[in-house]
Amino acid sequence: MRILFVGDVFSIKGREILARQLKKMRQEKGVQFIVVNGENIAHGHGINEKYYHFLLEQNVNVVSLGNHAFRNHDIYNFIEGAKNLIRPLNFPAGVPGQGFLTVNYNGKKITVFQVMGRIYENTALDCPFQTTEQLLKNVKSDLYFCDFHGEATSEKAAFAHHFDGRVHIVVGTHTHVQTNDARILPKGTMFITDLGMTGSLDGIIGVTPQNIIKKFLTGLPARHDPMEEGRSQFNGLLVELDDQTQKVTNFEVIHVIE
Repeated sequence: MRILFVGDVFSIKGREILARQLKKMRQEKGVQFIVVNGENIAHGHGINEKYYHFLLEQNVNVVSLGNHAFRNHDIYNFIEGAKNLIRPLNFPAGVPGQGFLTVNYNGKKITVFQVMGRIYENTALDCPFQTTEQLLKNVKSDLYFCDFHGEATSEKAAFAHHFDGRVHIVVGTHTHVQTNDARILPKGTMFITDLGMTGSLDGIIGVTPQNIIKKFLTGLPARHDPMEEGRSQFNGLLVELDDQTQKVTNFEVIHVIE
């Protein structure tokens, strides 16, 4: 089984290169199951219903969010009915939406979930470690995939090592910068600290450079206008699992520039 995880899709350039590359990945690399982080897909400001359905049209199986999950108010109009959409599982009780999704695929029960790191985040969050322990205890599946949405490398790595051998794949999102540490941990878990982003290559994490530079020079607030010119990048991780043993047998870090 070949599973593709795609890093944070940012605005129009992200949507355009995503559509092109997913089609290519399915045709040339035999991708069967796709998980995409879509929390910046609506012009860098959360997700709306239009772009949620756009992702489904690209044959995406699961859409994950993150700290910008509710930044676009349109999400309140559709999140409860969005069966393929997950937000951080460790959001406090009462937050709309679901933190995990279990699907039957090719005879296997797959649970995809997202947790959010607490280091450098101002959001009220439950412990991602304890929340995941409860999930593994209460939701029985053949395969568990986790999108760890967080800022700190150490927190993501600690999580992956703690659940090594129990969560099959742990991929990091949020920083928009792909890391060079994809590896299979000692007990078999596939891990990468951050998938990177899918969108503008020439912007600053998807945003036009001018306003961001001004913010650093002056300390004043700045508009985060999406970068809509220049080159695009498509970042992610392709993982191959043995259908019998459910072990990771191969992986490929995806970094495409157009």
